[in-house]
Amino acid sequence: MKVAVIGTGHVGLITSATMAYLGHDVIGNDLDEEKIVMLQRGQAPFFEPGLTELLEETLGSGKLRFSFDSQEAIRDADVVFICVGTPPKASGEANLIAVESAAKDVARYAGGRVVVVEKSTVPAGTSARVRRTLERERPDFIDKFSVVSNPEFLREGSGIRDSLEPDRILVGAESPEAFEVMREIYAPLVDKGAKLVETNIETAELSKHACNAFLAMKISYMNALARLCERSGGDVDSVAEVMGSDERIGSAFLNAGLGYGGYCFPKDLQAFERLASRLGYDFGLLKEVERINDEAVDATADKIIDVLWNLDGKRVTLLGLSFKPDTDDVRFAPALALGRKLQAEGATVVGYDPQAMANAKSEMPELEVASDPYTAAAGSHCLVLCTEWAEFKTLDLDRLKQAMAYPLVVDGRNMFEPEEMEKRGFSYYPTGRSPIV
Repeated sequence: MKVAVIGTGHVGLITSATMAYLGHDVIGNDLDEEKIVMLQRGQAPFFEPGLTELLEETLGSGKLRFSFDSQEAIRDADVVFICVGTPPKASGEANLIAVESAAKDVARYAGGRVVVVEKSTVPAGTSARVRRTLERERPDFIDKFSVVSNPEFLREGSGIRDSLEPDRILVGAESPEAFEVMREIYAPLVDKGAKLVETNIETAELSKHACNAFLAMKISYMNALARLCERSGGDVDSVAEVMGSDERIGSAFLNAGLGYGGYCFPKDLQAFERLASRLGYDFGLLKEVERINDEAVDATADKIIDVLWNLDGKRVTLLGLSFKPDTDDVRFAPALALGRKLQAEGATVVGYDPQAMANAKSEMPELEVASDPYTAAAGSHCLVLCTEWAEFKTLDLDRLKQAMAYPLVVDGRNMFEPEEMEKRGFSYYPTGRSPIV
């Protein structure tokens, strides 16, 4: 099928590349001409494992093109995916200006019958507004438009795999014809066993926010539990293992630490709570999830201050700056939130990350960055493990200790083994577990 994808951020670019890989003829569209030129050369504007290789393959096959001309992208399309950003307003509600603008472009430039697919994360009721926009912009053509909600469930760091090997594909539509088009779009994945879930549009829109809010809740629950374990002598990792063995709970997202970050969970949680409020329901649980998440960073900062006493003149090393491993995304990254708190207390903060250093420096100009973990640790009075990159698991601990001024490690992700840290002579302060002093 002929597919247009409006927006080339994490969701839009991965959607463009994977749709082309599945055999569709795809045009990725963005108003950022500089980004489009970069993409036409096969250069990804952000780090995502496997993305550069997939771009090279699909561009080379001719199945994927990029254009900053909206009319060129839309006019011959059978399906248009709206993958634009929905950033939070000051109120916490989702800003849907870009969604409206994309809908207007579809109305203006569509050349024939077209299915308009919401793939951006949007609050329930957005499809009705998209439909209304299409009607207002092109009332004589309205019978040619179908609106569909097809939320993405991509995880940064595994977005390609999540797109090509999804655990479910959710489609909410308003007509049998629209469902049939979406079945054809996803036929290669369904034929391989992917589960296709078909609902009404409102259910699909709610489901995305419901999933993200529930996962955020699991993380905050474990972080609150970590505070109890530290006060009682319990071990949060062992508790998580017990909980995870219960099939009603499952082991995913039961890792205590610095809390969730990234672009999706913080904004989606707020947007979901604001949606509930607008609909007349006080979803107080969501506010508490957000509060506990902020508390996780505060608790780690307090632990560092307790260990070092005064931070003036002290040097603190942060290992990992991205909000999670296998991405260069530092939006709402707990590591940077922690770094700002430590700097406010007078510490000099130096960081290292395998992929996110440039983005971290842009977000936090006063941050010192180092070329490798050992240089970052040189002269440090405390090292904090903030992001669980795989390479940190194989650090030379003797070399690390030798580089540091004080052998103090605060483990915000419980990545190191306590026995090994004790053997190597570190004072070790994990999360939700007893310290080794």
